[in-house]
Amino acid sequence: MPDDPSLPSPDAPTRWHQPPVQALLLGALGLVTAAAMVGWGVIGLAGGALVLAGGVVGAVLARRRVSDGVAVLLAEQLTLLGQARATQPGDAPGRAVTAVLQPVAAALHTLAARQQALFDAQAEQLEALRQQAHSDPLTGLANRRHFTAMLDALLCNGDEPVEAGLLLLRVRDLQGMNQRIGHAGADRVLQALGQALHAYPDRIARCCAGRLNGADFALLLPVGGMAFETAATLVQALRLPVAGIDALAAVDAGVVELSLPMNGTQALALADAALARAEADGGTPAVTPELDLPLIDDALPQGEASWQRRIARALVKGQVALAAYPVRTGDGRQLHLDCPLRVQLQTNGSLEPAARWLALATRSRLCAAVDEKAVALALEAIARDGQARCVNVAGQSLESVEFIAAVSRRLEAAPHAACRLWIDLPEALALERPMLVREVSRRWRPLGVMLGLEHAGEALARIPRLIDLGLDCVRIDRRFVNGIASADAGDARRYLQGLVKLVQAVGLQVTAEGVRSVDDLDVLWRLGFDAATGPALVAEMALTA
Repeated sequence: MPDDPSLPSPDAPTRWHQPPVQALLLGALGLVTAAAMVGWGVIGLAGGALVLAGGVVGAVLARRRVSDGVAVLLAEQLTLLGQARATQPGDAPGRAVTAVLQPVAAALHTLAARQQALFDAQAEQLEALRQQAHSDPLTGLANRRHFTAMLDALLCNGDEPVEAGLLLLRVRDLQGMNQRIGHAGADRVLQALGQALHAYPDRIARCCAGRLNGADFALLLPVGGMAFETAATLVQALRLPVAGIDALAAVDAGVVELSLPMNGTQALALADAALARAEADGGTPAVTPELDLPLIDDALPQGEASWQRRIARALVKGQVALAAYPVRTGDGRQLHLDCPLRVQLQTNGSLEPAARWLALATRSRLCAAVDEKAVALALEAIARDGQARCVNVAGQSLESVEFIAAVSRRLEAAPHAACRLWIDLPEALALERPMLVREVSRRWRPLGVMLGLEHAGEALARIPRLIDLGLDCVRIDRRFVNGIASADAGDARRYLQGLVKLVQAVGLQVTAEGVRSVDDLDVLWRLGFDAATGPALVAEMALTA
C-alpha cells in the first residue's frame, strides 16, 4: 500500500491513551489531604470525604481521557472542599460545605455537557465520513467496495447464518438511455431503482443493497428461499416508474440462493451468470440452476421442529463446547479468547458453528438457553486455567428478565472467574434499546464482567449517549477492516481513524474483528486499534518470530 499521509507514523505517540496527569496529581493531593483531615472532627470528616471524592473523580477522569483543562478545573474545585474544616462556628459547617458544593455541582454539569457536546459533534462528523466512504453518492446505497465487504462478512462469518439470497439487477442499455434522455434523465432512472432497493435494508436486519457500477445493483437477503420472489416483485414494481422516465427503459434480474459457505466473488459470479440468462430470455428473472448451487447437507435436520429438538437436546446433554480464538494487542499480548459456542446436532457428529443453527435457535426462542450455557462454560474454563474469555449474547436473550437474573446468579457464584469474563452485546441493541444496555451494565459490571459491542461500525455514531452505556470495548466488524490497506480505501481509512478517536476519547478500547491480511493489520495498528482478532494475527506472529 502506498504511504497515506492521513495515517500516523508507526512510531507516533498515541495521545488518546495519555491520561490527564494534572487530574491524577490533584486527585492524589486530595487523597493525602483527606487522610490528614480525618482527625479534625465531623466537619473534617465531611471535608475529607469530599476531597476523597476529588481524588476518585480525578482518577476516573484520567481513565475516561477527558481533556486536561476540564479535568483540572473539576479536580481543583473538589480539592478546595478541604478548606471547609472545623474552623466554622455553630451550624456554619453545613452551610460552608453546601456553599462549596454548589460550584462543584455546576462544574460537574458543565463537564458532562461539554463532553457530550464534543462527542455529538464528533459523531456527526464521523457519520458524514461513513456516508462518504461507504455510499454511492447518486443513490445513497452501499458502494461496490462496501457491498462486497458485507457480502463476504455474511458468507464467511462462522457466527452468522450462511443461508442467503443474492439478487443482481441491471438497467438495460444504460449507454443508449443516456443518448435518448440525457444523463440527468438516466440518473433519475438509477435513483428510482436505488429508492426501491433502499426499502429492504431499512426493514430487514443484515440486508444490504448496493450499486456495483454504473448500471449494476445488488441486493443481499440474509434468509434463504426468498430471492426469486423478491426479484420478480422488484422487476414488476419498477416497470411503471422507469417507463415514465424512458419508455424503453427496463431492469433485468439474476438470482442465486446461497446455502453453503463461499466468498463474495464466487457468489457474485453465480448471480452474474443468472443475470446473463435473464437478459438472454428477454427480462424474466432467472435463478442459477440447481447444478450450479451448493448442495444441501441431507444429514442435518431440515424441519424447524427437528432443529429445535436437536438444539434443546444438545444443551441438556452437554453436547456443546466453546471454540477459542485469541484477541491480541499490537505488542502481542493476549487480552482474552473469543469463544463462540459450537453445538453437536447429531449423535457422534461434529460440533457445528452457529452458522448451521443460529437462525433456527432464534426463531425457536432458544437464544437465552444457548447464551446461558455459553456463559456457564466460559466461567468453568476460566476457573480451570485462568485465561480471560469472551462470549457473545443475543439481543433476544437480553429481552428476558429471567436470563439477566440467571447470568447474574452465575457471576455471583464465581466472582474470581467473573472478573476475567467479557460479554459482547449486539451493536443494534445499543442503537435500538440503549436503556436495556445500561441496565445490563448496571447489573453485571459490578460483578466484574467487562462489556463490549460486537460487529460494530455501521451505527456506532448514531447510538444515543454511547458515553453513558457502561461499556468497556467496541469491536469493529470485519467488513470495515478487511481491505483497509488497499490503494482505493483512503476514505475508509479516514472513517476508521475518526471512529477510533471517537471511541477511545470516551475511554473505550477498540478491537478489529476477523482481520485476514497482515497488510490490513499493520494499517489498523497505525490507526490506533487497541487489539485485533483473525487469521492475520497468526501470520503476523510467524513473521516476527
